[in-house]
Amino acid sequence: MKSFVILGGKPLVGNVTVSGSKNSALPILFATVIARGESIIENLPKIGDTEAALTILSELGADIRLDGNTARINTESLVYSEPSSALTSLIRASTYLIGSLLARFGRCRLSTFGGCNFADRPIDIHLDSAYRLGAIREGELLLANSLHPAEITLRLPSVGATVNTLLLASSIKGKTVIRGFAREPHILTLIDFLRSAGAKIELSDGEITVEGGDLHGGRVRIDGDVLEAATFLTAGAITNGRVGVLGVDFNAMNSITRAFSALGLSLLYEGEALVCERGEYSYYTEIVARPYPGFPTDLQPIFAPLFASLSGGKITDTVWRERFGYLDELARLGVKSARLTDGALIYKSKQHSGTASSPDLRGGMSLVLSALHSRGESRIYSAEKILRGYESLDEKLSALGADIKILS
Repeated sequence: MKSFVILGGKPLVGNVTVSGSKNSALPILFATVIARGESIIENLPKIGDTEAALTILSELGADIRLDGNTARINTESLVYSEPSSALTSLIRASTYLIGSLLARFGRCRLSTFGGCNFADRPIDIHLDSAYRLGAIREGELLLANSLHPAEITLRLPSVGATVNTLLLASSIKGKTVIRGFAREPHILTLIDFLRSAGAKIELSDGEITVEGGDLHGGRVRIDGDVLEAATFLTAGAITNGRVGVLGVDFNAMNSITRAFSALGLSLLYEGEALVCERGEYSYYTEIVARPYPGFPTDLQPIFAPLFASLSGGKITDTVWRERFGYLDELARLGVKSARLTDGALIYKSKQHSGTASSPDLRGGMSLVLSALHSRGESRIYSAEKILRGYESLDEKLSALGADIKILS
């Protein structure tokens, strides 16, 4: 088990270039299964989740060559196999095997899917789309003897279900129409990749029309990670420093920058960097996590210690109402809070150094931020959970002035 050792209380100053988006990279990695031939993925983040996904692809027979943050993945000679549960349980994105394996091989075993444990994440919406497209279920096996196009309306804008529906539809000859889909930027990046691989996809405000067939290798560049960008902006603000971020589409961060401004933080552009620093005053604020273009659920744990360092606030999560277990660990570092039915009150708190354990990826990162804020030495266990989503986190924080190291 790895842990972060952090000597906090030091203002973080400087610019940081964010890595490729985890949430964009994972759907595309599993989409290569249906794109026969060599696909080229640029700006691929080197994080725990992508390493697990690449290992799964390798087990299926993919030829993978890595050159820095560019991956060349040849899936011409894949052979069906059931990826080990030890791997699929590591990452929630292994659910994308439903669409990719079903489309490529006509079958998929519904094994235990992993990722963060803050809530039960059902796959019923994923399966509903598969059934509509011709799949049948026999026990733990999902089979597709004859897939066909269909008109599908997702009852919730699930990112995972949207990904799986796109993967299946892109492999089926004929026109499939998808409504009620998720609108996150990484869905658009997946569509870019599928188009490059030969799928004909049209996107309007209310529906996605897909004309699929036999796909070939594609090419795409992963967009910069807005969640990482927001995390580093928070790190600067919570340490009373001044951090700027580069390499991200700031238009995709509108709900996030509005939240920073509502707290009384100053945002300004300096060249190509977006910089965040404390203003003269701070304000009690409520944020509500919603599907895109709303405030991301993945960032509400990141904002909790920031609230505590300012004037407090209320967090409501309409996506994952149970996503507040991290507050128990933040309490070990002095953050005072009160749980609500679908959210939490975060009180202005005197945070302090201490020891805590990462409950999940973003909850763990909230502990790192609290430790960076507080004077003295803190130790955050289960660092590998945090490294699932942040590339070279210790190096990037150190370059900004943090005293942080990873111990095994």
